[in-house]
Amino acid sequence: MTSTVTLAQRARNSALAKPRYQICLIHPFDPRGEKVGGLETYIRDFITFHPTDTDLLFIGVDSKGDLKLGQIQKLTFRGRTFEFLPILHYSDEQAREAAKTVRSSLTGKFFMALMRNFGTIARLIRARRCSIDLRRVEFSWLPAILRLPFVQMLHGEGVPKLQMDSLLRRYSFVHNAGERFAIAASEKFLCVNPHITERLQKTYPNSKDKIDTLWTWVNTDIFKPQPLPLGTDPFRVAFAGRLDEFKDPALMFQTIAKLRERLNGAVEFHYIGTSDPHRFPEFAAIEDVTVRHGFKDAAGMATALASAHAGILTSEFEGMPRFVLETLAVGRPVAALHLPQLEAVIRDGESGYLVSRSDSKQDMAERLAQRFVEIRSAIAKREMDSAGIAASIKTFTPNTQLARVFRYHQEIQNARGLTAAASAY
Repeated sequence: MTSTVTLAQRARNSALAKPRYQICLIHPFDPRGEKVGGLETYIRDFITFHPTDTDLLFIGVDSKGDLKLGQIQKLTFRGRTFEFLPILHYSDEQAREAAKTVRSSLTGKFFMALMRNFGTIARLIRARRCSIDLRRVEFSWLPAILRLPFVQMLHGEGVPKLQMDSLLRRYSFVHNAGERFAIAASEKFLCVNPHITERLQKTYPNSKDKIDTLWTWVNTDIFKPQPLPLGTDPFRVAFAGRLDEFKDPALMFQTIAKLRERLNGAVEFHYIGTSDPHRFPEFAAIEDVTVRHGFKDAAGMATALASAHAGILTSEFEGMPRFVLETLAVGRPVAALHLPQLEAVIRDGESGYLVSRSDSKQDMAERLAQRFVEIRSAIAKREMDSAGIAASIKTFTPNTQLARVFRYHQEIQNARGLTAAASAY
């Protein structure tokens, strides 16, 4: 009997001693808020899909103004619990449009909030023996000062010669300095497409082995293929996201106007997002055929995209646009201006079309409009199938992409002896 009890007790002790992993996310964002985009979806999915043997501490922003700053809150999001430390009040309304000065920008204000709360943050992270997950290179100084390992992600190129609706084009040297520092100090430096990875590996050959590609993913539990609308007018084209200048909304609106001419007015443009399109003069030509959906959570986004026939992307540059993956995942083709990374998911005539770039916006708008005419015809003839379109993103899921990030954190913590017993928290 004693032996049996001892063995049972040993089993319980073994279960209790199973190591737990501690990850600290740092980003100027509130997962409860309405802000949408690739960075925001990354963090929401990071919370949603984090392993059961992993605890999360998220240092971020209170966008609702209902939390006490500097005080840890236990929050539940999509059924998953995590600890949240808000250090700044910054509403979604403030975050919707790009700031004009560094002092008023969300990144600038969050940077200063990190400085003000440095002592509290340092104690919390050190006590938990976390590894740190960063989305912005501008914050890489914090784990470096704390001498804690971190995984850095670079979501965009940050190229100043391209139009960007942010302060980055004026203060690109800040980003570039942060990039150099983060590459040197991080354990892993991940890029959203192989073209950025290749550039950085050539620029920083001594750090080549730590620089790798982590593709964006789509939550296929939410974004599932839906039957294509058949025999319905008008033809509905969708776009979701902020109307940043580098996404070239003017060209997008010109394309819809051209398509409207070709289809004798039988077209609708569906915009999912919170930016104001009126600041682009080209919007006036399609305002009467535009449906503005405003903010949508992931489920609402999936429903809105499924109600469309196709998606559009006219960006000058991107990482791997999550909007494209989500549109394809619900079984809707996408017509986009060519970006090298889109070749992995958009195959001409199967999941949409890639249109080559030219010096003439009118020419690009004409050719994009023509591709939508061809998509409309293919849908009517049942030559495009939602399941076939969705198959183009089968490797771009959390189970294939995001799981790698958790594995990196586990390997780092195991190597440094940072893991805690399950009963520690």
